[in-house]
Amino acid sequence: MSKSNVIDLSDPDTFTDSLTELLRTGARQLIEQAVEAELAEFVK
Repeated sequence: MSKSNVIDLSDPDTFTDSLTELLRTGARQLIEQAVEAELAEFVK
């Protein structure tokens, strides 16, 4: 009989804490800025 210390994590989209939310928000902002900069360069 072997014991496992592996646990099932809940759905990653439902997992929230302050740090995770801060990182997700920052990542979204960086992606948004990158897309806007790329679009501005493309339109020139």
